[in-house]
Amino acid sequence: MNKISYLEKFNLKSRLVELIILFFAITLGFLVDNYRESLSEKSNAKKLLSSMSTDLKGDLVRFETFSNIRKNLINSVNDFIDDVEKRGLLKDDLNQQQLFSLAIFNWTYFKPNTANIEQVISSGALRYLGSDELINQIGVLEAQNISLNDRQEREQEFFLNYLQPLMHKYYNFKWLNSNYVRKWESFPEASQKLSKVNLENTNYMLWDNSIDLKIKIINLFENYVFILRSSYAVTYAEYLGEINNTIKIIDSNLEPDKYNVNSKEAPENN
Repeated sequence: MNKISYLEKFNLKSRLVELIILFFAITLGFLVDNYRESLSEKSNAKKLLSSMSTDLKGDLVRFETFSNIRKNLINSVNDFIDDVEKRGLLKDDLNQQQLFSLAIFNWTYFKPNTANIEQVISSGALRYLGSDELINQIGVLEAQNISLNDRQEREQEFFLNYLQPLMHKYYNFKWLNSNYVRKWESFPEASQKLSKVNLENTNYMLWDNSIDLKIKIINLFENYVFILRSSYAVTYAEYLGEINNTIKIIDSNLEPDKYNVNSKEAPENN
């Protein structure tokens, strides 16, 4: 049997040590890369959260405007209903035509800004947020966004299926279009000039003062205003609450990042 020389034994040990060092170097490299990637992902997640907070605060402002418009619409519908109940359906009355216009032309649609929340979810950034409460709240808010859109689609469906055909059948567009379409004036400007266009003040509307039609129209608008009002009770109030709650949780998670130990803005210990 051939004996292994001391030099050969040394070379084997040396190679084994080299392999071990190489293994640890590669492993350490993977760990460092993973650590850097984790830091980068956490940083990106924080940026997305900050952007999401900005979006939600903007949505609050826009939703407040939307709510005011919606409340005015509800009041306008009620004014039209009251006028028809009191005076019936009038063809040649500018005031009732304007009440009808306010009740039927002012439906608006609110679309929340969901770009950043969708990116947080789709990019997998949720796992880097480090807060179960925040992760859960983002899921709750996403569900509220879906509920809000579903509710508005129901409103739109009622408007398109019932009120728009009513408008097409009984609203005389001739007077409005004289300025709105032919002269490219704004809708409010054209509406204010109806009496100047229709000098005889006739046929603002194309309906007859029928009792059956009156009951039908009043009931349609009563149904419409019921749906609009129910949106607040069923969806809108809860939606606002969840937006405020999400902003609060996001800002509390971002709060530690506002102060860096090397920053001059760091609070001093008394």
